[in-house]
Amino acid sequence: MSSIFWRWEERDFGFRFSERKGKRTAEYYQARSPSEFYLVPASQRKISKERMEQLMMLFNVSGAMQVVANPWHDYERDWDWIVTDNGICLNWAGCLDQEEIDRREDEGVQRAMETIANLITRDQPVPLTVRLIQEIHLELMGAIYPFAGGWRTVDLHKGDGPTKWPFPPGGIQPLMDVFERDVLSRSPVISNKDEDIFAYASEVMNELLAVHPFREGNGRTAFILGNLILMQNNMLPLTTYERRSDEERYLGACEAGRIHKDYEPLAGLLAEWEDKAIEQWRERHG
Repeated sequence: MSSIFWRWEERDFGFRFSERKGKRTAEYYQARSPSEFYLVPASQRKISKERMEQLMMLFNVSGAMQVVANPWHDYERDWDWIVTDNGICLNWAGCLDQEEIDRREDEGVQRAMETIANLITRDQPVPLTVRLIQEIHLELMGAIYPFAGGWRTVDLHKGDGPTKWPFPPGGIQPLMDVFERDVLSRSPVISNKDEDIFAYASEVMNELLAVHPFREGNGRTAFILGNLILMQNNMLPLTTYERRSDEERYLGACEAGRIHKDYEPLAGLLAEWEDKAIEQWRERHG
């Protein structure tokens, strides 16, 4: 774990070292075990030669070296494309352990929630903007993935269901501009009527999920935006993983919003989850 932690901090996609043979220099990344390394062709380098040389000086391979197949594919394309056969995106540690990535993503959720908690302390409610959404995503994923805060460049297909988010011909930015003009521009929404708050939070979350602007973390980003709306109205925030407690209804609500712009199903779920959050708070605090 300590070597993986070091890699996360260095953001070099994994420990690497160089092996010189005559006039040629080969570069290697550490793979799954301390003795396993995979070759990194010069054409696949993603950081500067100077930075690469600095990092390679920090590490010398010890013992026998076993060269294994490079698990990542499509290095010649944008960051979004570089994945393993089982779909793990290239990350700052070169980590192939999904459990470790999940732990890091949970830490990102906490950082993003701290960000919006700080916004709540301002004298005036903060309006929602596309730029704020990118900043939230950067806090959420910036310590893990090189594409954090940037719009995706690939088609997306999550899970085993039929739902797909093709990459639009004009890119993501025009869709986000429309989202900002038609939906976010009405923020901040401050109301004494709970139904108005849940309705707007549902609309924001549904419309963001309809675009699915990021390579990873769209659902969590939507929940964090929804939490900001709730907290601006003195409501309790919801856990970003609450959707898994009633996944079938949640996915159905998202489909209703995406296809029919029917925001009521998700608004109803948000109201239920808020009631549960209040109940849990009372159980803890009396």
